[in-house]
Amino acid sequence: MTWKSQANAIFRICYFNGFLALRRSPILLVAIVLTPLSFLFFLYVIAPRSVLPFGIVGGVMFTALFTGNGMMNDCAYFRLERQLQQVFVSSPLRPLSWILGMALSELAWTLPALVLFIIVLGLVVPVGALTLLALVGVILLTWLLSASLGFLISTFFRQLREIWPVGTVVFTSLSVLPPIFYPLAAIPAGFRWAAFVSPSTYASQLADHAVGLPVPTISVVPLLSSIPVEATGMVLLTLLFTLVAMRLARWREP
Repeated sequence: MTWKSQANAIFRICYFNGFLALRRSPILLVAIVLTPLSFLFFLYVIAPRSVLPFGIVGGVMFTALFTGNGMMNDCAYFRLERQLQQVFVSSPLRPLSWILGMALSELAWTLPALVLFIIVLGLVVPVGALTLLALVGVILLTWLLSASLGFLISTFFRQLREIWPVGTVVFTSLSVLPPIFYPLAAIPAGFRWAAFVSPSTYASQLADHAVGLPVPTISVVPLLSSIPVEATGMVLLTLLFTLVAMRLARWREP
């Protein structure tokens, strides 16, 4: 297949698993928005108002991160239950095109929720054109990292019953425990470096930088507080997850 044919296939996969599925099941859009909105509600009720901007940025990052959960679920389902992945891989479609098409379909699911949270953010803090551009860049990096991780995890499943508990543990841990909905400064200074064990911390700190929220210095490893290091970490982790998944993926069932 030529690159034009590959691009057309990527678009069709995105349409099939993203826009078409969303049009047929719009109630799922409510489910995507409900969880981060519930976190924001509790922050609004019990937290100081100074924490609210962090919570709204957290809603943006949470939504982008959970594209990985959708990627993991859909790829495992299509491979184990429908054997659809084997059909595509047996065709001239390249494996990378399959992954990219699925990842774009997960992004399509979350676009309305992302737009909603960005509008809410604009009501709380000033969001200029440069801020919005930087935030969109962070969202795209987060989507690539999360979708790569989701696809990597999906390749290890052997039965469908494994998907729900693994996805809940992995993506809830990535989006709730690290400083996504709360500022990094809430962690004691000597332990802030430990938050960067999670890939999502790099995303949240980049988003806080983009919006102009205060980001504390990591006294133990000061470089972790810099934008170039955080961006490089996200890019390297995304490449690592993608390469490992491409290497270990079971493209055809025995």
